[in-house]
Amino acid sequence: MLEITRYIEELKDRLHLKSDYALAHKLGITQPEANHLRRGLKIPKEELCIRIAKLLGKNPVELMLVAQKDRAPDEAKEYWTLARTAVDVMLHVPTHPRYLPRKVEAIGRELRQMEGHSLLYENGAAVTEPVRLMETTERTVDALMEYWNFWKQGAPLYPNYLLANQEAVRRGVTIRRLLVISADQATSDQTADDAVEVMEDQRRSGVEIFYAFREEILNSVTYQRLVQAYKRHGSASEINAAMFDNEIMVMAKAYESVPLGMTGIPKMVTRISQLEITWKHDVIEELNPAPLFDMTRYVRDYAGKKPFLTDLARFRREAHLMKGPPSRRDECRG
Repeated sequence: MLEITRYIEELKDRLHLKSDYALAHKLGITQPEANHLRRGLKIPKEELCIRIAKLLGKNPVELMLVAQKDRAPDEAKEYWTLARTAVDVMLHVPTHPRYLPRKVEAIGRELRQMEGHSLLYENGAAVTEPVRLMETTERTVDALMEYWNFWKQGAPLYPNYLLANQEAVRRGVTIRRLLVISADQATSDQTADDAVEVMEDQRRSGVEIFYAFREEILNSVTYQRLVQAYKRHGSASEINAAMFDNEIMVMAKAYESVPLGMTGIPKMVTRISQLEITWKHDVIEELNPAPLFDMTRYVRDYAGKKPFLTDLARFRREAHLMKGPPSRRDECRG
């Protein structure tokens, strides 16, 4: 039975219409058409939906969505039901508490953005939305992080996003994450300790964690092209991006430093201030970081603290030689 017939019956009861003739007269249509509407053999067009809604004191959008749902094939009906629910929420949201209208306003913004196959989140939402995305992932996550200090204890992604990663692994999701460490970072013992801490946490959570040294991996044309592609699509200067199920991409577009704590000297933490989620097909193809994990010459599987520190020491020596005076560089090359 068509759902629109419920509104026809409601209209007959409210206006005490005893026959199809009376119904037809009230709606300005023929008696056979009124009969077909009542029996669910015909779906009213938009103009008639508006007329029925006016007589019932309802929003016309509600009836037009119901009519669209009745017209839709079975596999699409649930989407029209969702659309109707969204409209119903927006039409009947209370003014207090303020959380509710703000939530509805945010939903409205998301719906408008989704026409462009992307969503943009800012400030706190830019930190929390990746958690929701991870919670819905079914198969794979491939992530590239040039800015990876987010994962340290006390940083914005710790522990909620790490816990979401852990739960995803338990569901059978394969997560691969690549940390890119620069030469400047490699010179700091504290940064090295931070990197070990992050990678150990990742590994304990079931994530397949990898690392690469930026000045080495930049010798790869694949990485160079990928970095340039991220920049063209508005990535932050230090890339923080991930591909979920090979279908949806999340990418940091900007960072900001904010004080944490109200007493004494506040601790400054860096968080994502602008985050884009997109499912544009061409962007997905261009920004997919999956090929990086096959670059065994530059990308290494984290196998524990000792092998990493050994590799880090090797990189420090080579980076130091490359930074030496010209005569020394020439001697090395010879």
